[in-house]
This record gives sequence, C-alpha cells and structure tokens, in this order.
Amino acid sequence: MLFGNHKAAAAPQADWLPEDAGAGQPLFTLFNKLAMLRKDDPSFAVQVLGPHPGCGVSTIAGGLAEFTALNVDAPVALIDADPLKMSQFQRVGIDVGASLQEVQQGKASLEAAMHRMHRSNLSLMSLTPPVVDRKGYNGRTLSISALSEIVALLRRRFQWIIVDSGPARDVAFSLVLARFMSGTVVVAESEKTRVPVIHELVHQVYANGGTSLGVVINKRKIHISDFLYRFL
Repeated sequence: MLFGNHKAAAAPQADWLPEDAGAGQPLFTLFNKLAMLRKDDPSFAVQVLGPHPGCGVSTIAGGLAEFTALNVDAPVALIDADPLKMSQFQRVGIDVGASLQEVQQGKASLEAAMHRMHRSNLSLMSLTPPVVDRKGYNGRTLSISALSEIVALLRRRFQWIIVDSGPARDVAFSLVLARFMSGTVVVAESEKTRVPVIHELVHQVYANGGTSLGVVINKRKIHISDFLYRFL
C-alpha cells in the first residue's frame, strides 16, 4: 500500500465484513490515510479503480465503505459503477432497481435508487443500469455533463462517497469520472499487474483531470523460504 505514513488508530473488530474483504487492518489503515487526506472537504468522494478485472477493486471499495460507515457519524454512499458486473449488489444479494443515471434523467427519485445497508448511515447505489448485452456494450453510457450532475447530487447528500469503478480498459467513463472525484485510489494485483500498467493508469487519471491519492497493492503473497519456515 503506497501512501504517506501517519499514525493510525487501532482497527476495530470487523467480523461483520464479508469473508472476501481480506484482512481488516489494511482496510482500516487505508481509511485512516484517506481521512487524513480529506482535511476540510465537506464531501469526500473517493474512486477505487483498477486497470483490469481481478485486481480486487470491489472488495476494497466495499470494505472501505463499511469501515467508513463504522467510523464516521455521517451519511456514506457506496456507488457500484461497474455495469458489467455489479459486484456490490451481487455480494448483498439485492436487485439494482433504479440507478443514479435514471435519477439524473428525471425517471426516478434519489430515494428510489438508495438501498439502506445494515448500517443505517450506509447506502448502496448503482451509477447506471446493469449491462444485459455484454457483446453490444461499447463502454460508453454516461456523458460528461451527466456524470457531473450525478456527483454534484451525491455531494449534497453524503459526506463520504466511495465509488467502485469498472476496469479502466472495459468501462470508458471510469476515467472520465476521475475528474469529479476528490481523488482516485489505484488498485494493482500483486505479481500480475505490471508496473508500467500502473504508471499508465495513474497518468490517465491525471490526463482526465483527476488526482491520484495513491496505489494499493492487493493480494500480496509473503514468500517464506523453507529455512525460515522451520522456525515458525
């Protein structure tokens, strides 16, 4: 996890997290570091983005949203912005219903798009309707103006916004969305995501008007030699 160092609070018990959320301490450390970066921003919008599928973006975004809701006395939004998978909705086993795109188009109310989670201050929403025909999907479903309006609407309602973005290579508006965020956390898969790919994604975030808050190296494996393993 490549972030600036600061003293983090002790992680709480997190047995309510899904099993795939990984170790609680790294996620809580990520939350603490983001809280330090927030400063006086009244509405902090964090995009979690990876270059390709399998990086663990949805796991990190979902866990971060849960930790945030646990540690702040304020409304928190978790936005599923991957129309190809809708991992957050699959994880909790609920239908998408109305999307924020439909709210922006005047077809639904914000309340109709909000799904209250087990923590009353955490709401799950979908940025767009799910993609039914993957073969016919061209990656473009939202205009720049629509994204701007949606984020502005969310900022008026929520103090923390965590966006689970689809892979940059598959969902075109993921990079455009970066410009409307407070910052983007880039997620790389250990031993699979090449360093030049990470650098290129960070460059694309800035090229689209966004800000990179740091890089998370996910799924790290600690290799222990047979010699040292004998003493464990």
